[in-house]
Amino acid sequence: MSAEPAPGRLLVRDVAQLATPAGSDAPLRGAALGHTDVIEDAYVLCEGGRIRAAGRMRDLGPLDGDVIEVDGRGKCAIPGLVDCHTHACFGGDRVEDFSLRARGASYEELHAAGGGILSTVRATRAEGEDGLRGAVRRHLGWMRRGGTTTVEAKSGYGLDRETELASLRAVRAEGAVPTWLGAHAVAPEFPDADAGSFPTSAHVFR
Repeated sequence: MSAEPAPGRLLVRDVAQLATPAGSDAPLRGAALGHTDVIEDAYVLCEGGRIRAAGRMRDLGPLDGDVIEVDGRGKCAIPGLVDCHTHACFGGDRVEDFSLRARGASYEELHAAGGGILSTVRATRAEGEDGLRGAVRRHLGWMRRGGTTTVEAKSGYGLDRETELASLRAVRAEGAVPTWLGAHAVAPEFPDADAGSFPTSAHVFR
């Protein structure tokens, strides 16, 4: 989510526990996805922003040249979360929706009260690109503090060409991977989904 560090070497040494997916010969599948290797008294060696090696400290040979070292004593190193389906780019909030839902309102009733997805569409359109970048930055900050290292974030709350493109630019500018998500709902300026002038992907990105 942030710029990669300058090329170089980083050694995280004397890690109390290193937990990593089991095996390295091929991608894990099925039940093997739940298997984890836990290495005690470990190290992680990175080069150019990528992990080059990991293992037990006693197996780490001498390293020539400049190496930045980080003391991992008393710590546990785990893979960062890759979150591949997020909605980090939107304006406003839906706090009132939660209150209505808690009182038993249906989704149709939320819409009738001015809430639901269309309330987010209105707020998202009002933000402008700078506002959307600020929202993405704030949401990614929360994710980063929770251990997320890579984020894919969708648009979809603009429902018009300008806001959808602004959303995708905001996501990319803040370091996440942007994906265009088609209509969450019928845009408010169209009477229904059969109106014929509803913007399809061809209209949005023509």
